[in-house]
Amino acid sequence: MNDPIKGHAARVRAADPLVAGQDVLPGSGVETLIQAPGAVGTAAVDRIDPDAMRASWSPLVVHRLQARVAGPDPEAALGGLLDRWLAGVRNDEPGQALSVSWPSRDVAPVRALAVRGFAPIAVAAVRRLRPQRMAAAPTVRRATGDDVEAVTRMYRRLVDYDARFGWVTRRASTGERIRESVAAEVLPLEWCWLAEVGGRPAGCVIVQPPARSGWIARSVNDAPVAYLGVMYVAPSLRGQGVGAALTEVAHNEAAAQGVSSMVLHHALPNPLSTPFWARRGYRPLITQWVRFLGV
Repeated sequence: MNDPIKGHAARVRAADPLVAGQDVLPGSGVETLIQAPGAVGTAAVDRIDPDAMRASWSPLVVHRLQARVAGPDPEAALGGLLDRWLAGVRNDEPGQALSVSWPSRDVAPVRALAVRGFAPIAVAAVRRLRPQRMAAAPTVRRATGDDVEAVTRMYRRLVDYDARFGWVTRRASTGERIRESVAAEVLPLEWCWLAEVGGRPAGCVIVQPPARSGWIARSVNDAPVAYLGVMYVAPSLRGQGVGAALTEVAHNEAAAQGVSSMVLHHALPNPLSTPFWARRGYRPLITQWVRFLGV
């Protein structure tokens, strides 16, 4: 088992030294071990409560594979592992999906995913931060407890828009869960800034500080890491610098707090977010490949 993991880690490290965690096969002990020539992986099924906050960001039943592949033909190794995994997947519940996350710059094996019907749906993108002096943007301020309704409204609109691309889903509980999260977690525990135009809310950005970003920080070979979880601008104001102002404030404030890298997720099919985040200096780190079952 160690040889595929070591070979995998060495190949990924050469492709992208910023990707972390590839020299182990993560798991909590409940996964199923799968092996194939030149490959090893663990498979698990994630079932999500439809009333939970997570339910808006994923199908309710997700089969996940953590894979490590090595050898002279990484594509064949991954293909063999995928075939063994797929043979054991039970497609007996509605709304299921398959998910494999892969280091974005390690392109040697990924044709094995494409030819088996997987498509890249989202990416964890990263930007290295450097402290820099910046004049305060007059349209951006720190959100307060009085902004619960405004932030909730924009957060919900972001979910509605992202739902068009297949992975995010607006559920009956979404609005209530978002408001609870904004009131109990985002505003008191996280970093949130609000942009205003003409005295009215125009956009917002929410960042999880390093103390709350451990779940994603383990994927990044850098520290401290913060996570930009939400960025929204009203459609009528897009293209007018509101989003750029919000992210510039978030980057500089985070850098001033000692953050070294900022990570975010965005939907790859989204024609707005992909070019926007590239212009802000983000580049792909981990790509999520998915396949929907029973569609």
